Amino acid sequence: MRLGTLFNIFLLILGVESVSLRGNNLRFDEDVIRGTNWFGFETEASDLQCIWAHDLDWHLKRMQDVGFNWIRLPYSLQYVQTGYWEKMDAFFEKASEYNFKIVLDCHRLHNNRQSPKPYDRTYSFNSFLEGWKTILTRYKDYDNLTHVDIFNEFQSGNYEEWNQLATETLLFIENEFPGRFLYMVGGVNWGGNLRNVKVNVPFMDRVIYSIHKYSFSDTAPYPEKWKYSFGSHTDQMNVGEWGYMTEIKSQVSWAKEFVKYLRNNNIRDTYFWTWTQNSFDTKGILTDCTNVDYQKILLLHELWGKM
Repeated sequence: MRLGTLFNIFLLILGVESVSLRGNNLRFDEDVIRGTNWFGFETEASDLQCIWAHDLDWHLKRMQDVGFNWIRLPYSLQYVQTGYWEKMDAFFEKASEYNFKIVLDCHRLHNNRQSPKPYDRTYSFNSFLEGWKTILTRYKDYDNLTHVDIFNEFQSGNYEEWNQLATETLLFIENEFPGRFLYMVGGVNWGGNLRNVKVNVPFMDRVIYSIHKYSFSDTAPYPEKWKYSFGSHTDQMNVGEWGYMTEIKSQVSWAKEFVKYLRNNNIRDTYFWTWTQNSFDTKGILTDCTNVDYQKILLLHELWGKM
């Protein structure tokens, strides 16, 4: 029995009517980015998580079955400099076959720890830029590579520095690959605050501001704080990361309120963190490298469903 059929039965048992299936095709607004994050290339494993349990075809088919159409792919600068491309090459080939759109995300500099800024004592800012040139040169001919998420979670609150670094990064990549990509620019304070974040480049029509939000770094009253941290960017933004644990009631309540706020403000393009279960603070869509957490899928369908 196909996963889509099983999911349809699951919905009927729950009496859910707001999400419907026609055969194996889910009814969503087709222009909505229904994204997930699939991490691993930024870690010491240098490979996608849970790929040891099932191959690329299995994962990509399951993603399609539950409704995803985009993948944000984190990597580290260390991975790029190592030059071991075989597994990422295979991912791009398969993702293209399954018609997934891809966002490349420079998630951190080192493969074993987060990077507060796009430079440190080991890697210069120029090394960071050259890393982007290297990886984009390799994959630029894949039409499904659409977005460049220039740097994940600038940890400082110094928005003036971040605005300058982000602008320089955008201009560098655009000079190397004119007109090729859309760009995602995150916030300060671990990506959670877009207020005062502003870049100024000639191709602003291809720049999207991207917020990261999690219950464990959020406090009530939520709507007021969301309006403060990203409300001024709602006409040109997406949610690059958000996630929660279904076994923690307070996180579930937060997630439901977040989805309601996003729909009410017509922010539909998001990338859920994460596909696999081994993210210690959110877990994933998969609960054990095989089974799907359908509570999360149902909430995502509320966000993706037609307005």
